[in-house]
Amino acid sequence: MRRESGFTLISVLIAMVLLSVGIMALARAGGEVIAARSTASIKVNALAIARAHIERIRAQPPQDVKAEAPVQVDESGLMNSGGAYTRTVIVDALDPTLIRVKVQVDYPRATLPVELVTLIYIPPVPT
Repeated sequence: MRRESGFTLISVLIAMVLLSVGIMALARAGGEVIAARSTASIKVNALAIARAHIERIRAQPPQDVKAEAPVQVDESGLMNSGGAYTRTVIVDALDPTLIRVKVQVDYPRATLPVELVTLIYIPPVPT
């Protein structure tokens, strides 16, 4: 009887199981990377919407700055009833010459909204 060298059926099956487990792990990791990239892209859009709106607020006269109820907007920040983002403006008077303006943008799959805060000085009215 001569001895033959090579792989046994069991060793081939074990190798195939290990290979399939590895490929499945890579596929799952790829799916999670795609989901994280999508969420990051949506969050970047929400931040851009908040920045653009806070700049529009800062460009207007301080006496005209008012709070805004939540409004749905699209990716470019324009009001749209079917928009995926919700923008809210909160204005708090810290003292007679200083207000705090918060712009919050809620986005799909968000756990917390994007929030930007600015302080605006209101010069006193000369008497």
